[in-house]
Formats: sequence, structure tokens, C-alpha cells
Amino acid sequence: MKLTTLVPTIVSFVLMPALLSGQGKGVDPSQLLKPLGDSWPTHSGDYTGRRYSSLKQIDRTTVKNLTLAWVQTLVDGPGFSPFGGRGGGRGGDFGPGATPLIVGGEGTGEFAAAGGRTTIKASALMVDGTIYISSPDNAWAVDARDGHVLWHYYWKTRGGTHIANRGLGMWNNYLFMETPDNYLVSLDARTGKERWHKVIADFNLQYFSTTAPVIVGNHVLVGTGNDLDAPGFLQSFDPETGELQWKHYTVPMNEGDPGADTWPSLDAARHGGAQPWMHHSGGVKQ
Repeated sequence: MKLTTLVPTIVSFVLMPALLSGQGKGVDPSQLLKPLGDSWPTHSGDYTGRRYSSLKQIDRTTVKNLTLAWVQTLVDGPGFSPFGGRGGGRGGDFGPGATPLIVGGEGTGEFAAAGGRTTIKASALMVDGTIYISSPDNAWAVDARDGHVLWHYYWKTRGGTHIANRGLGMWNNYLFMETPDNYLVSLDARTGKERWHKVIADFNLQYFSTTAPVIVGNHVLVGTGNDLDAPGFLQSFDPETGELQWKHYTVPMNEGDPGADTWPSLDAARHGGAQPWMHHSGGVKQ
């Protein structure tokens, strides 16, 4: 599968000889423990972080037979796609407003949407024949068979650094995404409707959130970013309720914390940064 981004964002996929079923099964948490096969259910594919599939249909002898299946344009924000359909529809196939648009967010709308000018830097998920892809403040569900957009979610932001969104996390039929203004948002994967959103970092301290959430068991793990010297931390949220389960600082915050004696002072440690904004390639252990 090949993902290409242009301006406005163009998503193209090559045809793969795999049977694609309809949307609706979601991701059973136990599926994340199995070797990566005919789905791509989490960031980097699985917990190993290798991005390697066990499928055998495509190899050095068959890759030459791949051809372009479809091209889709995804438009950021709440506006209409110039190619037909709100938020990215196929030209001529959908009229204005055909793609369901769900709007959430704590912003007032004073920060204009990118209007298609933001490129996609996220890793796509592919589950049950549906591709889930994101950009800052936006998430889409796209039919992997023909490329039409099933729904588009748009978050009205409070502002912040819109450098990227690394992707979505999935648990059963729930999706999870971070927003640049530091919220964790949960969506129903079947409809794109918002289930809940929770604050994950102090917006006034110039944190910004781009990480693709990773789900381990019943823990939604989220990180943040900050270009100043604020302390980094990793958090775990309940996938059903969104309640905070635990918060782990990546630098010493109190006397006696591990590693505190390696800093000149506790104040220096508390301003040590160490933001967990990206997953380690070594994978995740449950």
C-alpha cells in the first residue's frame, strides 16, 4: 500500500489482491497481539514496530503487477470539496453535503481551517476494508475498495502548533486521536460521531499533541510535544470512559525520583523536556 500526499491532499492506493469485507468488526484488542496480516490495526502495524506484514500475495515476482486502483482528494476543515462532496467525495458521484460531516471541538471557529493546504503525515489504519486517516484537526474513514469517503470528522481548534498528526488508534469500534490544542478525542469508527474528549496537556504551557495513540489492553497511551523546557509525560486513558488511569513523567519531578541525582538540581530536572511525541521503533510490550 502506497500513500502519497499533495496539496490539496491526494491519497492514492495501489490495488492489492486481498478480499476486503465491509466496515463494522473493529479491532479486537487480542488482534493486536497477533502477527500483522490482512489488516493494519495500529500505528506501525503491530507492537513490534517493524511495519512488516506476513501476507504472501505480493513479493519480488508479483509486485510488477500492481496498478493504480483509485485516487481520492481529502479536504481539511468543514468546507466543500471542489471535487464533489463535503470533506472529500469522488467527482460527479456525490453532491454537496453527501459525505457525513461531524464537527466537534472547544474552539470558537476564529482559527480558519487549513482548507486542504495541510499534507497528511499520519500512518493510515486499515480494518475490515476501511481506511482511517488523519491530519491536524481532521479524521476520515475511506472505503478501501473504491476510495469514497464514508465520513469526515472536523475538530474546531483553540489554536496551537499544527505541525502534524501521526495517526489514529483503534480499540473495538472506537477510534482515538490527539488534537494540536491538547485533547484526546474518541470517535465511533462506524459513524465518525464523537464519544468524548479529554484534556491531555496544558494548552497555556504551549504543549501540542501529534502522537498516534497506541492501545495496550484497555489502556490508551498518549504522548505530547513541547518545544520549550516543560516536562514530558506519558498518560494512559480508559478507552470506554476517557478517564485518566495514570500519568508518568519522563523526567524527575520530586526528590528521590529515579535519576534525580543525575541532574544539577530538581528545578533543572523539572525543565528537562523529554517529550514522548513519537513511538520507539523497538515496539511495545504488554
